Amino acid sequence: MNVSVIIPTYHDWERLKQCISSLNQQSYPQDKFEVIIVNNDPDDSPPELSLQDNFRIISEGKPGSYAARNAGIKEAKGDILAFTDSDCIVDSMWIKNATKTLNDGAERVAGQVQLFYKDEELTFVEKHEKAFAFRQEINAENGLSITANMFTWKTNFDKIGLFNESMYSGGDMEWNLRALKYGLNIKYAKDVIVKHPSRNSLNELLKKKRRVISGSTDLKGPKGIINTLIWVIKGVMPPVFAWSRIKDRTDLTLNEKLWAINLQYLLKMYSTYKKVLYMAEIEKKVRN
Repeated sequence: MNVSVIIPTYHDWERLKQCISSLNQQSYPQDKFEVIIVNNDPDDSPPELSLQDNFRIISEGKPGSYAARNAGIKEAKGDILAFTDSDCIVDSMWIKNATKTLNDGAERVAGQVQLFYKDEELTFVEKHEKAFAFRQEINAENGLSITANMFTWKTNFDKIGLFNESMYSGGDMEWNLRALKYGLNIKYAKDVIVKHPSRNSLNELLKKKRRVISGSTDLKGPKGIINTLIWVIKGVMPPVFAWSRIKDRTDLTLNEKLWAINLQYLLKMYSTYKKVLYMAEIEKKVRN
């Protein structure tokens, strides 16, 4: 099977070099896969990257990683589409193991995402990320996958359409929800591995939260004063469900669990606050 690997990038050439290096070390035959790098800022000329013949760079001027991924899909020649990010390092068996899972009957593959850190001593943000970020096994249980590590048949995009380009965050989940409703099964593959750098600062986490909220297609909020108050109260309550997900995990120390859940609580309250502001702004625009 021929595979098209699609990688959107935006001013991230240095980290992309590591991703390219890992793709050059694939156990899958080089003549059986192509790599399409989508530059999401045509005014930013790429540096010298010494690309193999099966690599190419295209440009997409419409802002957003999902617009970039769609541009790659339209150019792809493979039977299978593979998605990862420019800051990821893929395992040498990444393509080979994913294609086997698809050939064994999967319509979509959610691969494992392993975090790596700047230093051996984790920051409190990295402890949170270790606990909550990129839980692909849980995603797959809910019929979902993130595009940091996802494979699917190209024909599935013909069936249910491309990514929603109006979304700047969460477009991968939105596409997978459509795939789930269409009946396309998904398999979590522990041996389909990419390594992803952990966020290590609070500013990075808050920036991610703002992007998720502003990129949402549903910010209308509840109707009525009572329903709104209930929604806000739920938004500032301690994250009991989140604690239940990590309290028995053996890969986390007690210190890591406590840092993670306290930061999760902070992020939950921050998210509620920002959603209220966004909804108020939307309401103001509607009235005007």
